[in-house]
Amino acid sequence: MFQKPTIFSLAIAVCCSQTLAADTSPRGNTRSVPSTHLGYGAIPYSNSGCQVWNYALTNWSEAGIVRPDISNAASGTVKWTFSLTTLGMSIGETIRFDIATSGDAASNPGIDHISRSDQSTDGWESPSASGDFLEYTLSGGSGSQTYTDSIGDVFDYPSLDLKWVIVGHDAQNLYITINVDDDVFTTGFANFLFFLDTKIGGSTTNPWGRPIDLGGEEIDLFLGSYLLDADEGVSFRTWAPNASYVAIIGDFNNWSMWSTMLSDEGNGDWSLDIPEASIGDEYRYVIINSGAQYSRIDARSYQVTDSSGNSVVHNPNGYFWQTSDYVRPAWNETVIYEMHIGTFAGGLTQAITKLDYLEELGINAIELMPIWEFASDSSWGYNGAHPFALESSYGTPNELKEFVDEAHARGIAVLIDVLYNHWGPTDMSLWKYDGWSENDLGGIYFYNDWRAETPWGDTRPDYGRDEVREYIRDNALYWLKEYRLDGLRVDGTKWIRATDDGGIDIPEGWTLLQFINDEIDAYDSDQLIICEDLAGSDWMTKTTGESGAGFDSQWDVNWIHPIRYLIETPNDSDRSMWTVYNLVMAMYNGDQTDRIIYTESHDEVANGNSRVPEEISPGDAGNWFARKRSTLGVALVLTSSGIPMLFQGQEFLEDGYFHDDDPIDWIKTTTYSGILQLYTDLISLRLNKDGISGGLSGGSTNMHHINDNGKVVAYHRFGEGGVGDDVVVAMNFSINEKQTYRIGLPRGGQWYMIFNSDSTEYADDYDDIGADVFASSFGYDGMTYSGLIDIAPYSVQIFSQADVAEPCVADLSGDGFVTVSDLLIIISAWGTPNADITGDNMTNVSDVLVLIGEFGPCQ
Repeated sequence: MFQKPTIFSLAIAVCCSQTLAADTSPRGNTRSVPSTHLGYGAIPYSNSGCQVWNYALTNWSEAGIVRPDISNAASGTVKWTFSLTTLGMSIGETIRFDIATSGDAASNPGIDHISRSDQSTDGWESPSASGDFLEYTLSGGSGSQTYTDSIGDVFDYPSLDLKWVIVGHDAQNLYITINVDDDVFTTGFANFLFFLDTKIGGSTTNPWGRPIDLGGEEIDLFLGSYLLDADEGVSFRTWAPNASYVAIIGDFNNWSMWSTMLSDEGNGDWSLDIPEASIGDEYRYVIINSGAQYSRIDARSYQVTDSSGNSVVHNPNGYFWQTSDYVRPAWNETVIYEMHIGTFAGGLTQAITKLDYLEELGINAIELMPIWEFASDSSWGYNGAHPFALESSYGTPNELKEFVDEAHARGIAVLIDVLYNHWGPTDMSLWKYDGWSENDLGGIYFYNDWRAETPWGDTRPDYGRDEVREYIRDNALYWLKEYRLDGLRVDGTKWIRATDDGGIDIPEGWTLLQFINDEIDAYDSDQLIICEDLAGSDWMTKTTGESGAGFDSQWDVNWIHPIRYLIETPNDSDRSMWTVYNLVMAMYNGDQTDRIIYTESHDEVANGNSRVPEEISPGDAGNWFARKRSTLGVALVLTSSGIPMLFQGQEFLEDGYFHDDDPIDWIKTTTYSGILQLYTDLISLRLNKDGISGGLSGGSTNMHHINDNGKVVAYHRFGEGGVGDDVVVAMNFSINEKQTYRIGLPRGGQWYMIFNSDSTEYADDYDDIGADVFASSFGYDGMTYSGLIDIAPYSVQIFSQADVAEPCVADLSGDGFVTVSDLLIIISAWGTPNADITGDNMTNVSDVLVLIGEFGPCQ
């Protein structure tokens, strides 16, 4: 809350105003020059920094930026502090390194190298060479070592002549202090290049592309530091076109009311560079308009204390990214897990501890429900009050970055839900931000007429105003860039392009959607941008070049309601197999990734609805019918064309309905461990993790068997086709078991049952009905071949002509062959458990017999 002590009689409420005395001209301000830096909000600036680069696989990746200590730069001394965790190092390790000075041009070599005492280059245009790399060991809890270069070996500019380097450490940090033979800032282009070899492997190149020969050394860390001048501080800029004056109060000026005034830039923007401000400072604007003052959280606060508190100067470079080898999943090979941070784990730090669980489940994308700062600490998040700030009850910006980083380390993409159809409606500094409004509505960021009205309050942004359009565009790109996100879900686009469902069109809302999507595509066209439009229109996912909205995918309203009815109705006679056909075969614009398909989402398990098992068996969501039919539905999701999505907890039969103060019940992962395994197996097949089900993410579907009377369907999913790609899915939507039931198959020969939802592995009261099937040349379902299957009630079976190979357990040497060498291993371990194959904890004759049976190459 707004509780800083030295604001004398500042009785203005957090978002209210009061009339000033007759003399409304603030006095005492000595600052009148606008900020010389770009950007809105509080932007820390410095002309000195150090980029941290990691090398993985074949690429350099920038992890973040460290600010050096330049307080002694005039005497030629600069100090850098690096977290050991940031560098991926720990006590006991040895670093091999070299350090070089250089100019600021990409063609500049190392002018002086600490690894050698003679001149390293013939001139600015000649490559330089390192000497033998030096070593430093992180021994004990702390330590340091000095490395000297007493010879003046620089052909020009003494400020680039290294005199000494001290490398030190403690339990948390690595410290590097450098001294050169002049004021560091004398030339205005001092660069320091740190080449670190901390582990096996690396690169002989550097990410700055400098012409430097490392003498065959391979480095995995590069620290590139630039020091131009001592200018540091924070730039502040805000848009307040109707303001007479704008004051800023904060930790940096002891919250003194009129001591610091922003400068009017003449275009509605007010700005100022404040050298005294620093990262972590809290602040507010006081906007004066027509004799009234308005205390405001920054419209572009990148961090806040809470929704009605203060803005915080955020450090955009305060987190160091660790994952450099992440590859975003292809859209057709994506399985999304919708998550509400609060009820999933409580906060971001706790959610990180659950990422291993999600990795084991097999999903490869997380879609976070809204995480903008909202009123109170418990909410779905669709009342976002501060669009650029992370919800403070979930954690800090760095904790969100760590969550994304840790997800990426596990191959999991992260998307977030964003709100542009309305904001708030409470705790908004945006409301009447600079004091102006019409019709007692929202002011500069909102419509001030009938277009303001939405189902969530009169807070629709003004899509026709350039500054608001840019604010929304910048917001989308900010989250994607700052947090390295993989995509967005844009909530309720129907209320952006029109006033309501079936309401009056808002043309500028439509062009806003196109604008956002074009801007994101220009930045990174691989990011997945999803709309929740719920009108089932191809136009939402047509490209903007085709006059579409330009989204990559959309939540499919034509899927969710029919499938819920299909699996929830108690009467088999109400289950239409033609509905199944329509669900499976549908696409938007002929592209399977144009739709998101699901049986549960936050909307569909609340708002008068419950979880699917709860709807099937109210009060008994774990019974046979609830398990059978809810998993039949998710099997349809995970075997159909489209991007499949799960809602948190459905994989272990979470019951009841979703509420933002009701955490999911993790005990159910044990209670329904079999159902959890069923989900895991289905996701594995969807993503072809064993190389036997490629067609489930392929682009083609042929539903060749539709029996509406018997309530059975079968369909062929494939991409390129062939063994390992072709997959046939059979589903029984009735209470009746089907025996010796014939379905068509694309090719003759053996078809392995690679999934059976009736397996006793998933529940003790299942019957394990089903087996592999042989396709004979008996034409059926329009196919040349067919076979006979047995399928249990409310069950799904998946068939492939490729099967998971049994492990070659006798290949003890791991060379891919069972040979005499493996027999010798058994003999040498005879009578001990060391070469036990059979699991009896003893190496004996039984193990030899297994070896004989597998003798030869492993399959």
